[in-house]
Formats: sequence, C-alpha cells, structure tokens
Amino acid sequence: MIKSRFNFQFLWLSFTVSTLGDWLLKIALPIAIYQLTGSGAQMALIYGIQFLPWLFISVFSGIMADRFEERQILFWGNLGAALATSCLAILVYSHTTGFWFYLLIFVQASFAPLMHPAFQSIIARIVDSTRLYKANASLQVVDNTLSLIGPMVGGLLTAIIAPQLAVSIDAASFLLAAILSFAVHPSAKRQTALISESTVSAIKAGFVASYQNKIVWYGALLFFWTNLGTNMFAANFIYFMRHSLHTSVSIAGITMGLAGIGAIIGSLATPWLSRHFSAGTLIVGTTLLAGIGLVGVGLSHHFLSVAAFYALVNFCGNVNAVVFFSLRQTVIPQAILGRVVSVTRMISYASIPIGSFLGAGLVAAHWPLAVIIVVAGMIRFGAGVFGWFTPLNCSSTVN
Repeated sequence: MIKSRFNFQFLWLSFTVSTLGDWLLKIALPIAIYQLTGSGAQMALIYGIQFLPWLFISVFSGIMADRFEERQILFWGNLGAALATSCLAILVYSHTTGFWFYLLIFVQASFAPLMHPAFQSIIARIVDSTRLYKANASLQVVDNTLSLIGPMVGGLLTAIIAPQLAVSIDAASFLLAAILSFAVHPSAKRQTALISESTVSAIKAGFVASYQNKIVWYGALLFFWTNLGTNMFAANFIYFMRHSLHTSVSIAGITMGLAGIGAIIGSLATPWLSRHFSAGTLIVGTTLLAGIGLVGVGLSHHFLSVAAFYALVNFCGNVNAVVFFSLRQTVIPQAILGRVVSVTRMISYASIPIGSFLGAGLVAAHWPLAVIIVVAGMIRFGAGVFGWFTPLNCSSTVN
C-alpha cells in the first residue's frame, strides 16, 4: 500500500512538472516567434502544428503502451521532449526559423500523445480500482489549476527572463519529469500485447475492443460531439467578450479565471459524486447540463453571468473527463488498454478541427458569436440526449 502510494506520488509529481513546463512553452514559444518574425500568422501556425500529432500519432502510441513497459515509455518520452525542447531553445537563441524550426515544433509536440496511453494505462496498474476516481480527480485538479494560473505564470516569467530562457527552463522541466517517472515501479506484472503481432492487426484489435465495449464506444462518440460544439467558439471567446459584450481585456481575463474555478471544483467533487451516481448517469447528465450552460453563456449580457454559466460548463466537463477515464480504466483489460485509450482519444479529438473550422466559417458568414455559442450548446445538449439512449446510460456502469 505504501509503495503504491509513493508510486502515484511520483507519477503525480512528474505530471505536474511536465504540465507546468507545457504551459511555459505555450506562452514562451509564440512570443519568441513574434519577436523573431513580427508575424501573428506564424504565432497561430504554432498552435496548429502542436495539435497535429494528436491526430496522427495516437493510434501508434496505443500500440506502444500495450507492447512495452509504460514506465519506460514515460521516461524516454519525457527525455525526448527535453532534448527536442533544448534544440528549440538553441534555434531561438540563434534567431533561426523556417522549415526545420517548425518541423522541430512538430517533433516536440509529438511526445505528449506518444506518452498519453502509457500514462493512462500505468494509473490502472499502480492505483487500486476503488481509488481510481480519486486519483484521476487529483490529476485533473493539477491540469485545471495550471490551466488557470499557467498563462499568468508563463507570461510573467517570460516577461522577466525573456522567452529564450523560458524555453530552456521548459526543457529542464521535462528532464525532471523523466527522472520522476522512472521512479514509478508498478508491483503487478501485466500481460502485454505480442511483439510479433503486426501493426495493422494491433490497430484493428484496438478498434475492435473499443467498438465491442459499447459503454466506452458510445462515450467516445459522445465526446466527439461535445468537442465539436465546444470548439465552435473556444478560439473566439475573448472576441465574444470584447466585441459582443464590450468588456475590457482585464474583465475578459477575470471572466475566464472565474470560469476556471468551476473546472477545479468539478474535479474535486467527482469522487463524491461517483459514490452516489452511476458513471453513465454522471457522463450523460453533465453533458446535458453543460449544453444548457453554453446556451446560458450565449444569452448572457453581463460578464458575471457569463462567468457563472461557463463555470457550470467547466464543472460538468471535468466531471465528464474524470468519470470516463476511470470507467475506461476499470472495464478495459490491461493488455489492450493503451490501444483503447488511443482509439477513443482519436475519435473524440477528431471533431476539434472540424468545430474550429465550422466556427470560423460561421464567423466569416457574419453569424453573431452569441448565436454560435447557443448553437454549440444545443449540439452539446444533443450529445447528452444521444448518450441517454445508449448503453452508456445503463445501470451497469455504477461505480
């Protein structure tokens, strides 16, 4: 029990350090690019490049998680991220941009999706099934807290020490995360996928396992529609606050900060909620409630009401995430969990660029952002209605 507790503490620390480093890089790298090129378009290009690996690498990373020791994947993945980030720092120091610079950004961004299935799988090995909700919730609290304060800390640090040095510090954070992840020692051995199995067969097995477990499959489809609705307006939220509600930049920032508190509360509340409601009821119910919250955001005329409704959306979204992660770790066999994680992640993430392009198209067609947000809320509510009539909402998913 003590060893298991320390294993999770090392994993938690590794996740915290690497996530903090991620936020530092998200702020420092675009600022460095802007200082070098003066181009806002190239700043935007960075975000697109950093998202691409989640679409193209996820399936293969799931195979790795099922074939090899997760601890080794986390160690070498963080070490690779440290090396790639160090190379980025050298290019920034030397004022070098161009093809190789953006290729290196893609390589650096590839390590996160490479490690994600292994990270999800190792949690199920070092944490007792009765404590999965609490463990996943504590990780989500870190993610949400850093999402809340990360931009502020990253921006302040970048302003004080210059973006070049901030990128170097991020490289050091990945190195520390690698050392911490190597300290994790799962006591139980697991059955791994056969190395001799072909890549095509391994990918097919991941899709088949995901599809055969209807709870996990319909959960992934529900998140596909949820992400579609959310990303129709996410990139334009500040624009909505500034030009639709006519707030200042500081008020827009305060609104996002207040809304972020809802995410933290949602993560903290999930273990308690999971003891009183079935997993399916929580996922479907919070999806419906989040849809209503988004409609409320679109219909609001004051920043406080926007913050309240958006906090509700974030609360529901984080309950959703913690419950689904814990449910998936419980019902999927360890030998194929990595591939199921990667397949379901790929399905749910596939709608993110679709939602972004759809939202951009509606803005270009002169749709009011308030209307776009209401439509997004209706899509998210519709996803909850869809989930209500699937096996995801059945009573067998009680924790």
